[in-house]
Amino acid sequence: MSSDYLNLSDLPQAILRPLGVDEVAAVIGVSRNTMIRVVKNGTMPKSVFCRSKGTSAPGARSMMRPIACPMAYFDVTTGPLLSSQMRRRMIQQIGKILRGNAPNEAFEIGALRIDLPISISQAVLRMASLATAEAEVIYDPRIRDGLPVIRGTRIGVYEIADLSKVEADDCILEQFPSLTRTLLEHAKLYASAHPLARRKGRSDRPRPPNLRTYSISKNLLS
Repeated sequence: MSSDYLNLSDLPQAILRPLGVDEVAAVIGVSRNTMIRVVKNGTMPKSVFCRSKGTSAPGARSMMRPIACPMAYFDVTTGPLLSSQMRRRMIQQIGKILRGNAPNEAFEIGALRIDLPISISQAVLRMASLATAEAEVIYDPRIRDGLPVIRGTRIGVYEIADLSKVEADDCILEQFPSLTRTLLEHAKLYASAHPLARRKGRSDRPRPPNLRTYSISKNLLS
């Protein structure tokens, strides 16, 4: 039965890396602030956290190992229905399953049955979507002076993601025939996982490599 469910081993290597708060939040479909609350609640084990490369000073931005995504997904979807003790126990069980230290099967205790394999596979599918979205974005100095665009188009990822906040998806797709609904969803996912650095004040959010900030204009999208 467990072979019917996706696991971290089914993911491309590109996504099996330390992930930032915004990336994990995008994967599980919550806001950055919600993800920060999940981290502060202390339900996830300390072993899922790691320092970003090259940082060792106190207060350096923490990153999370890929295993954090299924844990956090369970925490925000099923965790609120459980006691804090059972919530922590199930998150620890997910860790054991993903490390191969426990069978990938539903957890049963008395009349309570928690389908951990489904929760894990749903989180893994979301991680796969982010990996695909990242692969569809390119930075090429020959295309719009290096603005990150959707592969095979001149459509800026952040521009189309921002446009989707004020216009319906169907309307956007009508305006841009080269854009599919899947590409649009992936553009929004990418922009959510890799938000532009704030212009004022300091930010601990990772900035995508070689990224330049442009003002949003519909004229640039054509």
